[in-house]
Amino acid sequence: MKVLIVLFAVAVYCEAAGIKCIQGKDGKADATACTNTEEKQCSQPKFVEYTGMSANIEYKCGKCSTETEAKPVSSCTGDSCNKPKETGEDFKCKTWEFKAEKWSVATAVSTCKRLKDTKVMCNKPGSKADKDTKVANAGCGPCGADDKKNNKCSECDKAECNSAASVYALFVPLIAALYTLL
Repeated sequence: MKVLIVLFAVAVYCEAAGIKCIQGKDGKADATACTNTEEKQCSQPKFVEYTGMSANIEYKCGKCSTETEAKPVSSCTGDSCNKPKETGEDFKCKTWEFKAEKWSVATAVSTCKRLKDTKVMCNKPGSKADKDTKVANAGCGPCGADDKKNNKCSECDKAECNSAASVYALFVPLIAALYTLL
């Protein structure tokens, strides 16, 4: 009977204590107890692959508020559940623009953000890309499934691999081989 009373007291204390959440702008602080002991959720900025963390969202106690629901924010349930995601090293991809009725590499380069286990990947306009084609994430990450299937987008798996030179590199050995044969 004494054991049951002790277990009940521990359960009531744990329930009354509430949860701990990481709080603040950058998520570097240790989790602290929420002031509202009835709080069961924590929230944090959402990490969007190849784009990075959503801006102006803080780590805090409580679920996403109605004012932040339209922004990339995520809620979770449990103690210290809103730990920052472990990110991988940033990489760069070329950006593309449609001008003078053709696609060309722009002078700007995109910095791509990724999680620790996410592959490095860039994309560019494919062989059937037209003026209405959208280059996903400014060249960062994979193509959309439909664009890839319809040859409106192509992808590669190294940093800055989505330049026009990658197409040119295929033709140089081909021309050299043809020249030798003829």
